[in-house]
Amino acid sequence: MSDFDTPSCLAYDAEIGNAFGYQPSLAAGLTFTILFFLSSCTHLYQAWRYRSWWLLLFVVGAGCESLGWIARTAAHYCAYSTDMFTMQIALLVFAPAWTTAGIYVILFRMIPIVGERSSPISAKTCLFVCLGIDITSLVLQAVGGGLAGQAFSSDVDTKPGTYTIVAGILFQLVATFIYTGLMSIVFFRASKPILASKPLRWLAFATTLTVCCMIARNVFRSVELLEGWTGHLQTTQGYMIGLDGSLMLLAVIVLNIAHPGRLLKNAVREKEERLPKLERMGSDDEARDEGKVSDAV
Repeated sequence: MSDFDTPSCLAYDAEIGNAFGYQPSLAAGLTFTILFFLSSCTHLYQAWRYRSWWLLLFVVGAGCESLGWIARTAAHYCAYSTDMFTMQIALLVFAPAWTTAGIYVILFRMIPIVGERSSPISAKTCLFVCLGIDITSLVLQAVGGGLAGQAFSSDVDTKPGTYTIVAGILFQLVATFIYTGLMSIVFFRASKPILASKPLRWLAFATTLTVCCMIARNVFRSVELLEGWTGHLQTTQGYMIGLDGSLMLLAVIVLNIAHPGRLLKNAVREKEERLPKLERMGSDDEARDEGKVSDAV
């Protein structure tokens, strides 16, 4: 008997195959659902508190993660539900794209603070390129998730949907690597002002850590999906918990603690306090650079 012939909320039986390849953990489902929800609510408050509405990208990212884990929690009781399986695929596959987009904006906001000369290209150009690729990846992953879900429901070949999802994740990886390259150059060239500023040090650390989480998660997801829906990674729950859920939770919580809205505003305030001193010293070029920072948040 296949899972498509089985009532969706039948108690899980290891001898009866299902789309997951296991019974989703109730403890993991509840833990991730609650923590992602709390992170999303905190990001919403922080976006309002610092009046930086681009930070809503983090709200959507953490919120979609929470919804995806709600589906996995429900699947603990309804392990044969293709609806729950499809829902968690769609949400957990493309939720990180929203968080990644927010991370791209951080560097765009940092460059005017540390100096435009720290970047080999304009901050706006990099932002548009990375966001363009990220949006493309989001569309591909959403379409792929829909195709895969429909294929599961109809018990037909899932390869078209799977490969579309993988293409979307790879697009996202390309954007992340481009961003990482530019970020490394900016952080190296602007190491002096970054190290001299506590807010910028924290922001650089948080951005680097979250980017590493995104890359590790996307590599895992790509390999997992290329193995197929019955592969070892897909049917071993620990990988999903450790290399997707935990990494994404770490990323959104780090961004709650080292919040970009707060740190950027504090960094701008530090720089603006230095303007009178720079002007008195006659450093006209640096003073002009400093005068641009009020547009950074």
